[in-house]
Amino acid sequence: MHYLEQIIQILFDPEYTTIALYDSPRLRESFFVVSAYALATSVDSFLAGYLRTEMLSVGLISFLVSTLTTYLLWVMLAMIFHIAADMLGGLGEFPNALGFVGLATAPLIFTSLISGVLTVVSVLAFPDDESGIIPNISLGLTLLGMAWGAPGVICYFGMKNAEKLHPLKAFVVTFILFVALAVLLLV
Repeated sequence: MHYLEQIIQILFDPEYTTIALYDSPRLRESFFVVSAYALATSVDSFLAGYLRTEMLSVGLISFLVSTLTTYLLWVMLAMIFHIAADMLGGLGEFPNALGFVGLATAPLIFTSLISGVLTVVSVLAFPDDESGIIPNISLGLTLLGMAWGAPGVICYFGMKNAEKLHPLKAFVVTFILFVALAVLLLV
């Protein structure tokens, strides 16, 4: 129950949740949140791969690649945030960045679960959907999760509180990373 409370707290009060990350990065909770996100997004990838091709091997490969990508993205985003904060005068350490980026994946857990349901509905109910409306809804959900979580609002509070970066600098770094990842997702 403790971890579920942490997820709810980071979603609804990111300022309070990230204040203590400077003194204690809470890597265990971050790892749990990232693992929950990795599971949700990997199940979605498995369903998409398996249901679209009807090949179990494609689904399993999609699952494994998605899991690996999630953990690599966590570490890479934390490195980018920490290096940017360090260059701009932040006082935090790398574990602080790992902590807030990990916690910031909490909104993506829910968007991935909804995306998994949309994947099943898309394949089973609308197999010949030419307009691609359901995949576009899923993409919108992912962008919404990114805007709130990683690399969005929660990461802004993490930069401000865990890396002790000036709020304007934290906003600029967070905004640039969000736009870069959104463009990468859209292209």
